[in-house]
Amino acid sequence: MITLVLMLAFALGANGLNADVIWADELASVTLMGSFDPPYSLSQVVESIRQYSPDQGPLYFFLGALWGQIAGWSQFSLRLISLFSGILMIAWLYRFAADAVNRRTAIVATILMSANAFVILYFHDIRMYTMLMWLGIAHSWLYWRLAYNFRITRLTWVLFILTTSLLFYTHNFSTILFAGLVFHHLIFVKRSRRWRRVIAGWALGALFFLPYAPSVIVGLRFNQGHTSSPLTVPEAAELFAYLMVNGFIWLWLPILLTIGYALRRREPIILRLMIIALFMVAAILMISWQFNIITITRLRYFLIVMFVIVILFAFGITSMLYWRITTGVFLLLWCVAGYQFNRSVEVIQYAGLMAQVQHYPPLHQYVFYLLGKTESQDYLLGFSKEYEVSRAPSNWPNSTVDYYLKARLGIDGVFLHTSLRRYRLERDVRGILREHPHLLLAHDPSDVPPNYARALEIIQENYVPCAVLVDKPDLLIQRYVHSVMDCDH
Repeated sequence: MITLVLMLAFALGANGLNADVIWADELASVTLMGSFDPPYSLSQVVESIRQYSPDQGPLYFFLGALWGQIAGWSQFSLRLISLFSGILMIAWLYRFAADAVNRRTAIVATILMSANAFVILYFHDIRMYTMLMWLGIAHSWLYWRLAYNFRITRLTWVLFILTTSLLFYTHNFSTILFAGLVFHHLIFVKRSRRWRRVIAGWALGALFFLPYAPSVIVGLRFNQGHTSSPLTVPEAAELFAYLMVNGFIWLWLPILLTIGYALRRREPIILRLMIIALFMVAAILMISWQFNIITITRLRYFLIVMFVIVILFAFGITSMLYWRITTGVFLLLWCVAGYQFNRSVEVIQYAGLMAQVQHYPPLHQYVFYLLGKTESQDYLLGFSKEYEVSRAPSNWPNSTVDYYLKARLGIDGVFLHTSLRRYRLERDVRGILREHPHLLLAHDPSDVPPNYARALEIIQENYVPCAVLVDKPDLLIQRYVHSVMDCDH
């Protein structure tokens, strides 16, 4: 059964893997990985992070730098890191839930996680969040085996310490997971020699992070207070609850009823998982209240606690009488809600600035059609309904256009906004022509930009048309050169 669930997770995560242009945070990731000037060593990745985003951990970007050298720097290949991490996350969720509770709960928990629309967004996002969830669940599984006297080996201890360090090197919000586990360890686990060794293991894992800690602290201080429109605590809690149930808030009713019914059995493990979840959610809300860091586009910080909550959901539904029928109906509603929520425009607004790229030109298709057809002196001129596509984010060196043209094709270019008219349009186009005698003019023939005709007139005053490099229903790219030059130059 778990194989089928993993196949479901893979299918949902892979769907759209190459559908959208990279957005702002993904652009930051590919920059830190060194896609503009590969290959990057670990020291170069660290230096890049210190220069542009000092609050980030280096692990994900270093792995991305290695992966890019093997698989290439396309958005498709780089998003595979998150997809593979997501599949491993689902597999470890099953292992953890099966060992901590039972296999029935584990199967249902993996289905709930795999069909959560908000989680699936990060299966094809060039960011570290599925890796954070995977390492978080793997570490929790290792901890559970140590805390509750499962059969262990030296490898268990090594992996426990290693995942502690890796989590710190992945994301700052791994501290939320450690806070929940440490709280549980201090309150509920019987004092023993192994109890003390677990504390020592955490301390040793944190010790390995100390060389990098000063950079993160400096970065956190630099970014403190830079968040605009932070959510209040009630707003953040409400939106998290909304995303937790695939945007179908009525699903909370059967969940709460079944969990309440299950709690009558007074299962110690479930009570402890519930306390861990409540403690972690409270910690996130407290940090948000204190530092104003959670906005409507930063609800991803709650991802670290979701695996505990879906285990509680799964245990509640599978504890009812006639559980096969009730679980089947609930999962059907959950999956339908997840499918609809995933296809809606609404879900994207909760996941960073992904919604913005819906109005960008399909730049990945430009790269696909132009690979092997461009020359280093070419300059691409296109049109966009969004200004941001050609603008580098604040304090960053490159724009989205730079990634697709410079990093992928080795050429320069710009996309003019479709609203440019008259003297502004003429000024910008003539400025480009003065500096670039080899021009690639691109537009969508099925949706011709309103200023395309005038731009073409200006180009044809001194430029002659050459070969058509791309001729598709939704993309036409033709080379133009200055009239004093030959098309073969």
